[in-house]
Amino acid sequence: MGKRITWNPEDFVSLKLRSNLYTIGQMLNKPAMQFFDKFNHDGNWGETSLRNDDLLFKAFISTKDVIKDLAVERLPKEKFNSADLKYDSLWIKPYTLTMDRDHYKGKQGDFPFLGGKIVDLGTSGKISTTRAPVIQEDLTLPTDRELIERIELTNMWSSASLNDRLCRFFDTGIDRDDLKFEIFPGLWNDREKIRPLTCRLPIPFR
Repeated sequence: MGKRITWNPEDFVSLKLRSNLYTIGQMLNKPAMQFFDKFNHDGNWGETSLRNDDLLFKAFISTKDVIKDLAVERLPKEKFNSADLKYDSLWIKPYTLTMDRDHYKGKQGDFPFLGGKIVDLGTSGKISTTRAPVIQEDLTLPTDRELIERIELTNMWSSASLNDRLCRFFDTGIDRDDLKFEIFPGLWNDREKIRPLTCRLPIPFR
């Protein structure tokens, strides 16, 4: 699927999640894509309106895998009533022991990402996560809960983990990045109730 789809910022793609479930993604500056609370059973979108209220999340994706595994059709932006859509340029960059020794709160052998900071990557696609302006260091709970839940991580998504998150939202209404269970311990207390978690997490943590 999708091998001949070329990346064109602001255009959309129809994504096939399983045999009778499709959704829409919008290509941003490569490799970012944003996703919507829009699903159907045949991938035929007709005349579709997309508003900011329809936005679920944005993510840095493994473009080759996502386009190959999930995308079935590129949909020009003119096909949609989407003029009011906005792009949020804030992201959470997790801390690592090697790169952020003064901020990483763990020790050697702990989960490789622990805690994080908010960075602004702008809209040009030319700012790297390591050089982006820092908006806030050392996000903490419970003070920054709303920010941690709302702003997405800079960690890359595979096609499998992306598919898991979108399918779980359709089936249960839960829209989360399960990686945050480990990066921000104590963020959510319902882990056992919603197991198994998505493949965004390594098997021992699911």
